Amino acid sequence: MSKSIQNRVRAVIIDNNKIILIKRVRSNGTYWVFPGGGVEKGEDKIQALKRECKEELGIDVKVDDLFFNKKVEESDIIQDQYWYLCRQIGGRLGTGEGPEFQKDKGYDGTHNIESILVKDIKNLDLLPKEVRDLVYSKFVN
Repeated sequence: MSKSIQNRVRAVIIDNNKIILIKRVRSNGTYWVFPGGGVEKGEDKIQALKRECKEELGIDVKVDDLFFNKKVEESDIIQDQYWYLCRQIGGRLGTGEGPEFQKDKGYDGTHNIESILVKDIKNLDLLPKEVRDLVYSKFVN
């Protein structure tokens, strides 16, 4: 049986030494992730990331350079994951209305948008840790 391939995109948004993250509080623990999600049929990675930032954060972004990518293989899925440097160019942070913020959509726990000093991410359970550490090394002097 062949594995299905799924593309996922994430935004690294840093402004005034702060980074925008999603704090996930679930039944099995608390951790942080970079905003983003899956690329839908008919979208390219840039379109998907712009849509995800609007849905999750309520902001419009300019997608700049690819920051990091990796492939993750699970039992029946191969995920190609991409992190892009982005800049907010419009919208208002905290006005996202994606399914993760709506009741009865089947999401476990809560999603909270947080703007955190980049120098403080080293102390967070920010996943994946390799991207957290790369952001820290590139943006903290």
